[in-house]
Amino acid sequence: MAINGVVLQKLQTLDQILAELRSLGKVSTKQLDDEWQTQRAVERDLQLLVEIVIDTCQRLISLAGQTPATTGREAVSRCVQMGVLSDVGAYGKMVQFRNFIVHRYERVDVVILVDMVNRRLPDFERFRDEVLAYVRAQEAD
Repeated sequence: MAINGVVLQKLQTLDQILAELRSLGKVSTKQLDDEWQTQRAVERDLQLLVEIVIDTCQRLISLAGQTPATTGREAVSRCVQMGVLSDVGAYGKMVQFRNFIVHRYERVDVVILVDMVNRRLPDFERFRDEVLAYVRAQEAD
């Protein structure tokens, strides 16, 4: 399987969003409480990152000739089963976070946002690296 254009585009977008979030530096709860625009931007960027994770998993599932997963968590789990991803732990938490942001949008705890920006961005890089390694290994076969 050659690196699929859709997968590649999603991973490039993931890198762009990570760069945006990193440009903020270390964020604080006070900063997000005081700057609603920054808080909304962080929420949206984090949501987009998780959507990219889910969409990429769905695309890889489809490219493998399987039926689509019915949930984001299932998509991640199936990619773990396929050998794309190493484990469901951090990725499952990403999906859980996305569901929280989407369904409980009126009261997103800034402490969670601060933790995601300050400590969890490497999880998204690991996702990108694992997907790229998988796709390259498929190309070599």
